[in-house]
Amino acid sequence: MAATTSNEVMEQKPHLSTGDVIVVENLWRTYDMGSEQVHALRGVSLNIKHNEYVAIMGPSGSGKSTLMNLIGCLDTPTQGRYWLNDQLVSELNDDELARIRNKEIGFVFQTFNLLARASSLHNVELPLIYNGTPAAARMERAIESLTNVGLADRMHHKPN
Repeated sequence: MAATTSNEVMEQKPHLSTGDVIVVENLWRTYDMGSEQVHALRGVSLNIKHNEYVAIMGPSGSGKSTLMNLIGCLDTPTQGRYWLNDQLVSELNDDELARIRNKEIGFVFQTFNLLARASSLHNVELPLIYNGTPAAARMERAIESLTNVGLADRMHHKPN
């Protein structure tokens, strides 16, 4: 496979409308399940503008979670391209994707995904640890966040 220069990538970029923050072009995700291939996504394209609200709807098995995992940089496409804030993220390595998840995009899971052995305070504090927020500042922000949602009295409780 020949290396692609940044100039070639720029030439391949689709026409972006002003305000596009997410651009997905012909995105596919195929999983190998033994001798069979499961096509979870087949050629999805979309543009999402800054401050736009979008609902991804469809029946079970239609690829909603797969698309969200790709947009959230939790998975990589089998083919196609994905730009986030004008950066081609569909071809980044795991470390670069981790940085994007840490600095560029948030993800709210349908289920809680809390650490069962950690307190509410620590669960809220955890993303701030990963982004390098100093200990005193992250503790203050975590306490403030729990207070704002009415959970100050449960800050030392575990999720269960």
